Amino acid sequence: MKIQKIVIVGNSVAIRNRPHDNATSKNYGQIIEEKLNTNSEQLTLVRNLGFTRATMYDLHKVYPEIINNFGDIYILNIGSSDAATREIPRWYADYLFSNKRSFTVRILKGFHELVIKPIRRYLVILRGKRAWTSARVFREEYIKLINTIQKNTHGKIICLSINIPNERIEREVPGSTKNYKKFNQIIKDISLERNCMFLSMDDLEVDTHYPDGTHFSERGNEEVANRLLDIIQQIK
Repeated sequence: MKIQKIVIVGNSVAIRNRPHDNATSKNYGQIIEEKLNTNSEQLTLVRNLGFTRATMYDLHKVYPEIINNFGDIYILNIGSSDAATREIPRWYADYLFSNKRSFTVRILKGFHELVIKPIRRYLVILRGKRAWTSARVFREEYIKLINTIQKNTHGKIICLSINIPNERIEREVPGSTKNYKKFNQIIKDISLERNCMFLSMDDLEVDTHYPDGTHFSERGNEEVANRLLDIIQQIK
C-alpha cells in the first residue's frame, strides 16, 4: 500500500480548537487525515509538529523532526506568535510559561498577573509596539525553513497566511493587525519566490472561523481542512 505523509509545521493555531469540546474538537490536520483515509487505497499519515507559542526561532527545536519525517507535503502555519506586539520581552515570557517552580519564577508570574496585565496595552505602546520577531528576521528564518525542506526532501510546500486579529486583540496589543498584514505579505512573497503554494485566510469570518481572534473554531478547522484538501488533491 502506498503511504502519503503530510507534515504540519506551526504554532498553537495548527493544533488548537477554540472553544474546545472533548467530544468533537479536531484540528485541521486530524480532519485531513480522516477524510483522505476514507474509502482510499492510499494511507495518509499526518504528522503535526505544531506547539504552543512557537516562533521562527523556536522551530529550530524541531528541525530534525521536520526533515526526518520526509513528508510528501509540508503545511507551514507559523507567524502569529512572531508578529503579535508584546508587553514583555521574550525572556520574561519564557519564565512565565516555564515548568520551574522556583521562588523567582513565582515572583515574576505574580508581578505579571497583578501589575503588568492590567496595563498591558500601555506597555505595548511604551515598548514601541514591538513584536518578538522583527519582519527582517521573520523573512530570513522563513526562507531558511523552506530552503531546508526543499534541500533535504522532495516535499511540496503549502504556506498558510496568518489569521488577522479581531478587535479585542488589537485593543489589548495595538499594532498587531498592521504587523500581521506585513508578515502575511512576506509569506506570500516568499511563496512565489520559492515555488510554494500560498493559501490566504483573509476572507475567513472572525466570529465564525476563529472567534478568539487567533485559533480556529470547529467550523474554522473544517474550512481550512477543505481548502487544504483542494490543494492536496491537485498535487496528486
